[in-house]
Amino acid sequence: MDPPNATPHPTIHQWLDFIRQLSLVQQQEFASLNIPATLPLATAYIELLDDDYKTIAIRASILVYIASNKKIVPRQYQLEASNAMAHGLDSTVDSGTGSGKTLCQIILNLLFPKTTSITISPLKRLQILQAAEFTRWGIRTICINEDTPSDVELWNNIRDGYFQHLIVQPEQLKMFQGHLPRLARLLNTPKFVKTIACVHIDEAHTHHSAGLAHHGLPPFRPAWDPSTSSGYVYQRAAVVEHLNFNPKTFISLKLSSNRPNIVYATHRIVGSLKDFRNLDFLIAVPFTRLLKCIILHDDTQQSADAASYLDKRLPANLSNSGIVMHYHGGMSKDYLTQVFDDFSNPNGICKILNAAEGASTGLDVEDIVAVVDYGVSQIKGTALQRGGRCGRRGQHSVYLVMAEPWAYSASLDAAGTDSSDPDRPISGRLAKNAEKPARAGLAMILRQWRNLRETDRVHLNPPRGRKRKAKGLPNRKVAERALLQERLRRWLAAAHAADPLRAVRPASFILDGNAIKVLSTIHQDRMKTHEQAVAAVEETSEWASQWADLVLSVITEFDAEFHVAAPEPPEASTAVAPRAKAKENHVPGGDRDWVPPPKKTKTTPVLAQITTNLRRSTRLSGKRDNDKL
Repeated sequence: MDPPNATPHPTIHQWLDFIRQLSLVQQQEFASLNIPATLPLATAYIELLDDDYKTIAIRASILVYIASNKKIVPRQYQLEASNAMAHGLDSTVDSGTGSGKTLCQIILNLLFPKTTSITISPLKRLQILQAAEFTRWGIRTICINEDTPSDVELWNNIRDGYFQHLIVQPEQLKMFQGHLPRLARLLNTPKFVKTIACVHIDEAHTHHSAGLAHHGLPPFRPAWDPSTSSGYVYQRAAVVEHLNFNPKTFISLKLSSNRPNIVYATHRIVGSLKDFRNLDFLIAVPFTRLLKCIILHDDTQQSADAASYLDKRLPANLSNSGIVMHYHGGMSKDYLTQVFDDFSNPNGICKILNAAEGASTGLDVEDIVAVVDYGVSQIKGTALQRGGRCGRRGQHSVYLVMAEPWAYSASLDAAGTDSSDPDRPISGRLAKNAEKPARAGLAMILRQWRNLRETDRVHLNPPRGRKRKAKGLPNRKVAERALLQERLRRWLAAAHAADPLRAVRPASFILDGNAIKVLSTIHQDRMKTHEQAVAAVEETSEWASQWADLVLSVITEFDAEFHVAAPEPPEASTAVAPRAKAKENHVPGGDRDWVPPPKKTKTTPVLAQITTNLRRSTRLSGKRDNDKL
């Protein structure tokens, strides 16, 4: 077959048809000549495959490269999932939000364009985004939910296989509210079923979290009960069990949910969530610039109140201009569409979006740089979904969990010992109207620090154990400590003001109060080198490379001004002292010179030696005697 470039204006579809008909050798030659080294193939994986699997892998790589306008080549796990599905094997893909799971579904439509695939998706907004994504890849796609019109021609096209991909709400697959939906009836038609090549379950962790009963509460969304995701191991096990996957043949692919460009942080709420002063850091006063962020709330009214509060912090000329908006399911469809389209537009007005639970799933906005989880999520899977909303194009981003005070002192005694469910509530069994502290999952409250890659470990608040006092030089003089502490605090204020990350990194990251106290206590002769400064505050190598020399220079300058070195002691004399003259045997003061003390004799004092008072009293006594005579 001649390549499409023999025609005047070949289309992408012509190129895709051409690639599907190439043999393995022809595909290898085409890939080597056309795919640049900047987009390398997963060669290490492909070379280990047999010819059948290798043909699918190379063909999928070329098709994705052409359909993406020469911008994307699939990664290894995407080829593994596609190869499994192409050979009729069940598979699960467990990876973080934004890792490229959707491309696993797209590859199947590129490989087999004359078949139909179905994706079961939980939310309408997510369905709209997915349909737009598939359409950009040239795949005819339609969303099927309760809003789908009952147009005869439309449903005939669905039945005849015109649409290559169907994005379906789970309620459309079985009896719902007393009637059988149109798609469910169509699935009973053998001719239509034969066109379906594969079924994808997106956000499959919803099967466990919303489709099953938990701890005394009924399923939140029973439609998920009979049914690629970012989920825990126990959630994946539940999906595999209920879908009757053969554990001996199905393929399980697991990738890390962490992304290296995202910083994960926690912050303790002051007071309660109703005190929106906790969000003041998002809009600086005086006003400078705004980072594009989304604030996720558990309550729709709270999201609206927070948006109103933050909008009032803007300058008067920017208030009520659409910079701060709220977004939840209680708003009209037109409002939600308008707000979402503006927020997802890189040149849009909205920069801070206060959203409820629904926005944490399927919100694909590339330029979000911060996600604020305003309040502890009930389960860890929700937190993982929310954190994945930022940094979608690889930019450095922050996921901040702002936790209520009760989360730091909650009792775990009633949580139970069922290790198979880390999201079990800390209160044990749930009541229908249980308060949020009772509904919180154990995994969100209990944290354990363990890093198997010790070289990558960074602990922002390392524990300071008690150490035996080292022998050596004494501590710095008490009179100097307060002066040095004041000097370090002035330097810290200036250093933090000049720090480009001061909006997300507090001054205590550079030096906290305990570190300043320690530095001012250590004797000046034990604070001379870079290593001594780092060891004193027990900081990391990253901190050392950025701040250690600056802190040491402050201490050195202080010592040069205030510490006067003590004079050196005189050198010991080496001259030999002259020998003393030998003494005689008689030593003055010895026994021979002892004289016994004189004996004390009792004497009667004369009248003149008696004290005045005695003399006066005697005279008065004599006068009284003369008067009697």
